[in-house]
Amino acid sequence: MRRRRVLMFGLIGLSLAVVAAGRPSVASAQENQQLVPRAVLKLIIQHPALDQYLNPAATGRGPLVVSDYLLALGITPSRFGEPIRILDEREAGSLSHLRFRSFELAGARARAVVEYKAKGVEAAFILENNGGWWGVANAKVVKH
Repeated sequence: MRRRRVLMFGLIGLSLAVVAAGRPSVASAQENQQLVPRAVLKLIIQHPALDQYLNPAATGRGPLVVSDYLLALGITPSRFGEPIRILDEREAGSLSHLRFRSFELAGARARAVVEYKAKGVEAAFILENNGGWWGVANAKVVKH
């Protein structure tokens, strides 16, 4: 009887795992991905390569909205003299917002790709960490 009960619970657990595996979530995607440090976020949103696309003077453009996808927790940086708004992925989806598509860390170098669908642009940043301080080594913006 005990063995049959253990087997039954094992099959139920396996069934639930199979059902859950069929539904990827944002949280599970983030678990397998390196998170963007807030220092890198600050460098990217303040980089001159994005200035013409993140124009605060445009109607309804301030404050800058950033999706929380792939962002590490920490202090929220400012842009255009006011703190940026970091919103949940679903909440940000209906607004013009900047979103990190990927962040890959390899030793003291990192590659970050961000998109700003409101202007149809994607930007790739190569970053270097020198003694705990991040810097942008290269930035390239592509308009779609």
